[in-house]
Amino acid sequence: ADDARMIREKVFVEEQGFPPEEEFDVFDGQAMHVVIYDGERPVGTGRVYHDGKTFRIGRLCVLKEERGQGIGDLMMRVLLVKAFEFDPSQVRILAQVHAKEFYEGFGFEQDGEATEDSGVIHIPMRVTKETLVFQSGCGKEMHFKEIFPEKG
Repeated sequence: ADDARMIREKVFVEEQGFPPEEEFDVFDGQAMHVVIYDGERPVGTGRVYHDGKTFRIGRLCVLKEERGQGIGDLMMRVLLVKAFEFDPSQVRILAQVHAKEFYEGFGFEQDGEATEDSGVIHIPMRVTKETLVFQSGCGKEMHFKEIFPEKG
C-alpha cells in the first residue's frame, strides 16, 4: 500500500494538482490495490473496491516517465479480472476526460453526465459482461466468455 500511495502522490497530487486530503479516502482501507513493478521499482497502480452499491475501479495511474509502455493496459486487465471474479453485473469508473478512449478500448461506455473535480472533467463510465473486451497484440478481441470460460 505504501508503493501505491507514493505513485498516487506523484501523479495525482504533484503532477495533476489534486488536493492531498482528497486523494486518499475511506475506500483505500478496503480496496484491493494493484502495483506494477519494473524490477524493484513501483511504476503504476490502481484499485478495485465495492462502494456499497457496485464494483469500482479507480486511482489508475502510471509514473510520467514510464508511460507509453503498456503498463496502464496491463494494470487495467488485472483490475478487470479481479472485479469480474465477483461476478458483478457491471464495473464502474470515473474517467478523466483525456482517458475516455483508453477505457472505451475495454468496452466501457459513458453512463451519466460529466462532472468536474479540482478543475478536471470526469466522465462516469461502466462496463458489463456483454461489453467487456480485451484486445490482443495481434488485433483479436477477447470477450467475457473467453476471458472467464467458467463464468460464461
